Amino acid sequence: MRTTWWTFAIALGAVLAASPARGAMTAEQRIRMLEEELRKTQQELQELKAMVKQQQAVGQATQKQVEETRASVAEATQKAKASLPDWLARTTLFGDVRFRHEGFYHQPAARGAKVTARNRERIRARLGLRFAYSDEIAATFRLASGNPDDPISPNETLTGDFTRKHVNLDWAYLTFTPGKSFGLRPGVASINLGKFPNPVFRVGEMVWDDDLSPEGAFETFALLGNPIGAFDQVRLHALQWTFNEVSNGEDGWMFGGQVNPAMHFGNVLVEAGVGQYWYLNPDQIAMQLNTNTALANTNQLVTTSTTSGGKTTTRITGYASGFNESNATVAATIPSVVLGQPLRLFADYVYNWDAFDDDASGWQAGARLGQTKVKNDWSVYGFYEQIAREAALSAFTYSDFGLGGTNQEGPVVGVDYQLLNPLTLSVRSHFTNFIDRPVNTRNPTLTRLQLDAAVKF
Repeated sequence: MRTTWWTFAIALGAVLAASPARGAMTAEQRIRMLEEELRKTQQELQELKAMVKQQQAVGQATQKQVEETRASVAEATQKAKASLPDWLARTTLFGDVRFRHEGFYHQPAARGAKVTARNRERIRARLGLRFAYSDEIAATFRLASGNPDDPISPNETLTGDFTRKHVNLDWAYLTFTPGKSFGLRPGVASINLGKFPNPVFRVGEMVWDDDLSPEGAFETFALLGNPIGAFDQVRLHALQWTFNEVSNGEDGWMFGGQVNPAMHFGNVLVEAGVGQYWYLNPDQIAMQLNTNTALANTNQLVTTSTTSGGKTTTRITGYASGFNESNATVAATIPSVVLGQPLRLFADYVYNWDAFDDDASGWQAGARLGQTKVKNDWSVYGFYEQIAREAALSAFTYSDFGLGGTNQEGPVVGVDYQLLNPLTLSVRSHFTNFIDRPVNTRNPTLTRLQLDAAVKF
């Protein structure tokens, strides 16, 4: 009723403010005109109310439909989960595919020799599967491309008239993490047996290439049940790697370990590793160079020569050095330094106590700004590396640094950009020189450029 009287008053005011011609109307005419205006206004109000009720009905129907759809999706998801076999729910598939263009410019060569730039296309494909029997037992295996005689590269060069490429067993190992069944804190220990990824903390590939898959056993122990002060965790990695088995003699082993603390100082995260790695009978690796042309070497070798029928044959019998390597590495991550991106500073040092001369040490230091996790992420990085000839066993060191191996130094710079969530584009270039130039060899600055496109899943 209040709305009706307000409407009547507004209409009355409009009529009173009308032109003088209306002022000449009789009272009866003015009342009729006001009644007509009131009727029209009430009709418009009724139409508006009907529209509001219609919209409310549509909204309720839509909300009901949304709720029904959600319920249907949830029910279908539960049915799908229930229909999956238990073994499939415990299985994780993972892998990656990478395409690389690689160029070598200003390559070192014998004096007087003519060397042109080299360009090649390479692919790397890896596919793995992990099956968790329980919280305490798991099995993992991975297949990878690459020359089966090369322990530090799964790359395949696109050559050979379209011939098919290799597929190799890259990982195959069991993981035992004793916990509740043995009355132990979950995660306190992990025992791994087979062929596996390198477990030690590293900031680069100076000592071991990232693609090296050791064999034998390793154990990891998490020493802290809860953080203590600045220490978030302290891990101990114990290593027993076998690289050769001899049926009637001593086998080849690498025994070692690393203490791996993770700490924080304010919002700065610090992780470090102090390790010792000793090779038993490393000469067995050197002797493989007689037949395995894919195995890298820049260490000093010991050879013997024999003459028969006027023909002299030279064979490799071992290394001039033994290998007992001390390694210290550290990384500090500072969050949100530039454009919200973290800054990571890192350093690495190695010393071989069994080197036969003074060429026994190597070091690396650098920084990375940013990280690539999701679409439009980016990072830029650079580091400098110097590794003397006998500082590490060259068959397992960084394969992309210069021509691979030791006795090299120089900077490395790169940029990564995540174009799409599964696709990362990278540009990286190495600029290296010999530390000790081989006799009768030129020593230009070798530029090794790599352009990558990689998809992970």
